[in-house]
Amino acid sequence: MQAQPVLSRHRLPKTYRYLLAVLWVTPALILLVSLIVARGISLHLVDPRLLLPLIVMALPAFYIWREGVDVLPEGLRIRLHGWHYRSFEELDNWYLDNRPQRRLLTIWDQQGHKVLEIHAAHLTNLPTLLATLKEKLRYRNWPY
Repeated sequence: MQAQPVLSRHRLPKTYRYLLAVLWVTPALILLVSLIVARGISLHLVDPRLLLPLIVMALPAFYIWREGVDVLPEGLRIRLHGWHYRSFEELDNWYLDNRPQRRLLTIWDQQGHKVLEIHAAHLTNLPTLLATLKEKLRYRNWPY
């Protein structure tokens, strides 16, 4: 598969992404600041036994920052609970449950399996994503 340009990106709104990233990085920062206050700045701060856990603690913040849906010319790159690419030929239909208590976007593949199920509030620029889905896939009036 050749690299395709990203037509649109749909992520959590920036405010939530910033807050969640800060939430995940805060324990590592507290640990680092407490070590600096207790011992001062020294070569112990570049010890791999300290840096490796700090990096591992920051990985969820990176994942939250990147999670979402990218629309490509020939398919969707879905970054939720792992990274998957699905071409529009593999996908079958979609449905937006617009009831106030639900507001879920669901996309199914040709075999009838759910490829994506996400709350509409978790995606920026939802009308653009829906317009692309309307153009490329058939709309399911009601899920089975």
